[in-house]
Amino acid sequence: MAVFTQDKTIDRKGRCMSTTRDDGKTLPTYWQILDAAKELFAKNGFRDTTIRMISQKAKVNGASVNYYFRSKAALYEAIFNEAFEKLGKPMTGIASTVVDQKTWEAAVDAWVSFMLNLFMKDDPDVSLIRLLIARERSMPTQSCNELFNEFFNPIVLTFRKLVKMAMPEASEEDVQCVYVSFLGQCTSFMHRDPPWDKIVICQAITRHKWILMMRKQIVGNIFARLSFKSNNIY
Repeated sequence: MAVFTQDKTIDRKGRCMSTTRDDGKTLPTYWQILDAAKELFAKNGFRDTTIRMISQKAKVNGASVNYYFRSKAALYEAIFNEAFEKLGKPMTGIASTVVDQKTWEAAVDAWVSFMLNLFMKDDPDVSLIRLLIARERSMPTQSCNELFNEFFNPIVLTFRKLVKMAMPEASEEDVQCVYVSFLGQCTSFMHRDPPWDKIVICQAITRHKWILMMRKQIVGNIFARLSFKSNNIY
């Protein structure tokens, strides 16, 4: 993960990426580049997005992109760094809050809610992250393994821990079968560009209401089958 200081960012590989504001009125160059790259990577994919395209959209020169991020791959990873810190990291600690049935149900509900909002919420920034994740799954980049280990897997493993708490005596394959079946109910909303959205998104109600309805449905399915047994799974 990146560590932010007043005027620079030290990423998890020890690279220094300055985030000093150009002035008190404009968005820092670092974030101009990051936001522009996020949109272009989501629209065109990693391979078809060039440094020149990013610099033009961010209204900076190409040298600035290299100065702040060192490479296109590092810039791509920085986008996931920022998204994980803001969206995903809070989810990775919810298993540690479980001590009984009530807290287990709250953790499961929070995780399902997070996933549904990530894949369905009408928020431009969240939508771009959803598209990036979908692209990474369907067309893996050279950073796929690292992104999987650093960002995607910790969130998924959190849910697996919650399932394991309800199945402490079950075999690993049985736990895998159950958690994947429930995971799939959330991730089915990842690929929903038109016209496929008509299959998984109800068009007759607001997106917010649909998320609440699906949250109730999925969580209800989980609670009907599983209940808290033990948090001694480590």
